[in-house]
Amino acid sequence: MNKDAAILYANISMLAYGMLPAVDGFQTTARFENKGTDTQGVFGLTGGDTFVIAFRGSEETGITDWITDLKFVKQVYPYDGGNKKIKVHYGFIGAYKSVRDAILEAARNTPHPKIVCTGHSLGAALATLAALDIRYNLPEKRVSCYTFGSPKVGNKDFVASYNSRVPDTFRFVNRADLIPSLPPGAFQHVGQLFHLGETAAKKSLREIAQRMEDHFPYKYVEMLKKALD
Repeated sequence: MNKDAAILYANISMLAYGMLPAVDGFQTTARFENKGTDTQGVFGLTGGDTFVIAFRGSEETGITDWITDLKFVKQVYPYDGGNKKIKVHYGFIGAYKSVRDAILEAARNTPHPKIVCTGHSLGAALATLAALDIRYNLPEKRVSCYTFGSPKVGNKDFVASYNSRVPDTFRFVNRADLIPSLPPGAFQHVGQLFHLGETAAKKSLREIAQRMEDHFPYKYVEMLKKALD
């Protein structure tokens, strides 16, 4: 994991929210959106050989309810050739489906050999789904994924399939961020964990308000700069 890359993609994830007008080293080439599901993000280029797909996350005040309202609902992952054991969060896959055609078209048409999927919060979950989908359908592309404050996306079979196909996945959790602990139950995380700040063992000592503050995207950028300098 490259520390400069981690900071770059954390900033691009903020740009996807509209929190930043631009990011040094990144050129926005297009935006995508489905107004029906309020799913959106940006396409862009970095490093001369890398195509970036960045998903916007949810409003911070609504992400917890959005996830937990659907916490017990799983759906078979539809893009792996029919393995019914692989299941994902119903809400996440529904949001991803609404922009999937635009994502695959852009990934297929870019001349760049490397693709990075990234996002914060809900955007991180969508980036995870996109990374695996691209690997299934465009095996010639080299896909990696950087996520920040990601909730859990799928069950253990999804995780096994994902990790075998997208090993260059770097998942960042800031301090006691609440969202990565959701949804409860059979959902699990993908990728390599990088914990910023306090360890997971200390999470129970923090107030819920502070745990939500730890989730803010700008906190991830701040902590990445401190931790990786």
